[in-house]
Order: sequence, then C-alpha cells, then structure tokens
Amino acid sequence: MNGSLNKPKGFGQILDQTFRLSKQHFKTFFLVFLTLVGPFFLLEALINLMMGTSFLKEVSVGPEIFSGAGFESWANDIAAEEEAITPGYLIGSLLLGFVTIVSFFIYPAAQGAIIFGVDHIRKGESFTYKQILKEGFSRYGPLLGSTLLISLIGFGITIIPMIIIAFMIGFSALVHPFIGLMMSIVLFTALFVGVLYFMVRWGFGVAISAMEKGSAPALGRSWHLTKRRTWTIVGLFVIYALIVGVITGVLPLTLGLFLGNSVVYQLVVNLVTLFTTMIISVGYAIIYFDLKIRNDGDDLDQLIDEYETV
Repeated sequence: MNGSLNKPKGFGQILDQTFRLSKQHFKTFFLVFLTLVGPFFLLEALINLMMGTSFLKEVSVGPEIFSGAGFESWANDIAAEEEAITPGYLIGSLLLGFVTIVSFFIYPAAQGAIIFGVDHIRKGESFTYKQILKEGFSRYGPLLGSTLLISLIGFGITIIPMIIIAFMIGFSALVHPFIGLMMSIVLFTALFVGVLYFMVRWGFGVAISAMEKGSAPALGRSWHLTKRRTWTIVGLFVIYALIVGVITGVLPLTLGLFLGNSVVYQLVVNLVTLFTTMIISVGYAIIYFDLKIRNDGDDLDQLIDEYETV
C-alpha cells in the first residue's frame, strides 16, 4: 500500500505526488490517452492533408524571420491560406469539427482509467494500461453522463452571465468609458472566480461516478466532499493551469517558427496536449482520493482491513 496516498495531504504534497506519479507511471498513463485519443489526432492530420495543409513546412529562423521582411512574408503566407476557402475546405472544416466532438466522448473513459490506475497505486497493486482501460470502460455510462451534465452546467453558468455582463458593460461605457473598463475588470474577475468555485464543488462527480457505484451524477456527493477544501483545490488547479499554459505555450510557439502551421506541427501540439491532460487527470484523481480520506475516513477503513487480514 502506498502510504503517502492514504493519508491527508497538504497543497505542496498533492503537487509533488501529481508529478511523481506522472513520471513513475508515464508509459502506462500516456498509453491510455494515446490509445483512446491518438487515432482521432491521426484522423485530423489526414483531413488537414486532404485540405491542402503541407505535411512539413520549414520557416527560416535566422535574421530574416526577425526582420520586417521575414514577418511580412510569414503574414502573407497566413493570409493566403485564409483566402483559399473552397467547398472542399468547408467540408474538411466540418469533418474536423465532427472528429473533435466525437473525441470529446472518449475522454471520460480515459479519465476513468487514470482514476482506477491511481486507485491501484494507493492500494499497492500492480496494473497494466489494458487493465485500467477495461475498468474505465466498465464505468463508461456513468462517467459520460456525469461529464456531459457538468459540462452543460459549466457552459450555462459561464455563457449566460457573460451575456448579462456584456450588456451591463455596454450601458456603463455609454455613461463613461472608464466606468465600463472598471466594471469589465470587476465583473469578469467575479465571473471567473465564481465559475471556478462551482466547477470545483460539482466537478468531482466524474470521479465519484467511476469509483462509487450508484452515485452518478453525484453532484450532491461532490459538494459534500469538497467542503472546507474548495479554495485549496481551486489553487491547485490554478497552478496546474499555469504549468500547462507554459508547456503548451512556449513549446508550440518555438516549433511554429520552424514548422509553421503544418500537419507535423499540429501533431506535435496534440501530443503535448495529451501529455498535459494526463498530468491534470492524475492530479484530479489524487485530489479525489485525498478528499475521500478527509471526509470518509478511508485510511481508517483500510487500516482495519489490514489488521483483520493479519
């Protein structure tokens, strides 16, 4: 049994465990996402090739690219691509949108597999990626239902307030531009914090649906688990987002200078996205089990079971 995963953890300990487990079980966890989501990325690459996107496009990175002429040439290339809108291009864009939507329905199974993997680790059990894939799909229905419901809630509590805020800012800007600017800062900050708060309070319904049978969509159960830990969890996900933002921002930007918007570039960006998604999924699972230990006394139950076995 992994002792560090079976006792309450602080902010730094959760972050440490997230990156430690992601490193130790990288091959298994990454294969989960690569197996389930990778084929959709390959399909997107094929569609982009059919739409005329170059497979490998090098861009000069010497003094030319930092000169006005270099940037002008790059901008002209991008503008030319945008002007080349044909019926085939539109069909390809629709196919890409369809592939993206379909791939969304696969992510819950991947998240479930990671949760089962972390559960095996904390119990000191060995596992394979095929085993946790099978376990993830065994709870696919509840996982998908919870994911869809929470996504719809997140969409609703984001879009509707944004529309209201936009009208309020518009009217206040008519009175004075400075008032509109201040209102936009205050209201959008409040909206961001509010959405984070409620998504954390309800967001662990997905993990509960995977591990606790008969609990889907488990919004009430998630609300109970996250009490007194909400802002700590918000802080953790902010840190995750910052780390992911640096990885997905700096690396693609650097590669973009060499490859442009080529198919190879898009594949690399997608692989980086899989990697960062894996890290967040591991962190999500660790936080869930930490909440269970704090609220349900799972560590005591396991100690009792071990004592009775001995």
